Amino acid sequence: MNYRTKSAPPQTGSNRHRQQGQSLVEMAIALTVLIPLAVGVMLLGQFIHIKLQTQNAAREAAWAATVDPALATAVIPSKTTEEIQLRQHHFADADTAVRSGGSAPTGFPDPMLTTFAGRPLLNPADLTLKVYQQQASPSYLDQAISMLGNALSDTLPPNRQGLVTAEVHANTTKILSAGGAPLQFLGSLADKQLDFSAKTVLLADTWDAAGGGETLNGESAGGAYANRTVRAVIQPLVPSTWLAGLKGVIDITTKTLGNIPLISDLLTPNVAHFEMGRTAPDVVPVDKLVK
Repeated sequence: MNYRTKSAPPQTGSNRHRQQGQSLVEMAIALTVLIPLAVGVMLLGQFIHIKLQTQNAAREAAWAATVDPALATAVIPSKTTEEIQLRQHHFADADTAVRSGGSAPTGFPDPMLTTFAGRPLLNPADLTLKVYQQQASPSYLDQAISMLGNALSDTLPPNRQGLVTAEVHANTTKILSAGGAPLQFLGSLADKQLDFSAKTVLLADTWDAAGGGETLNGESAGGAYANRTVRAVIQPLVPSTWLAGLKGVIDITTKTLGNIPLISDLLTPNVAHFEMGRTAPDVVPVDKLVK
């Protein structure tokens, strides 16, 4: 059998234009899906970045309160000052040197905090430290220990409100075009201002943050935070310190007897340095110990 092939008819100008028009329509339909998807993926990465930085900021704020010397008097750092520090440390450009102090930044140059239209995604004023406080632990065990401390000493522990809470909020701006108009292809997301928040709660060291409480000469170290020292906390618990009047007499007597060579040899060496109820809590090398 003989087969005869039939070639396709040549394309006319109208057919060629029809196929090109169909391709343009398909591309337009695809772009209406791909462009919002690409923008959404980029925004998702920026939102995750803001969330992580907010968590880091809350941790820094809580830590700054626990190591501040003023915590000995139940005072936490200034919330306004700490907000400025957080804006500088966690939301500045990655190449910016980290410094203490300084003024509040007027903007965030970090590209992760800027939209694809060149507008800020987060303004410095929208990063706030909404909760910055310290309070006593709500547990029953802590309340019982606090009652015991009140019965034994007014300084046990020095600060009974050592539970520090820092809550940071970052409110993003609306997703607008370079001209300031809402981007319709993003739908409702363009008009939303998302609130990213993070909270950190730390239990501060309510016992000691100022050393042993005595100088190298063995004298009591005074100062504004004397009640924060180990010596001030432990010494009221020593029974012999409760005998205030008798303690002075015994100290004078032992010092006088200790300066008499014969008696000093019969008694404990260096008995002249004996001080009833003396508390020396520092752990130092033996060659650094006072007599």
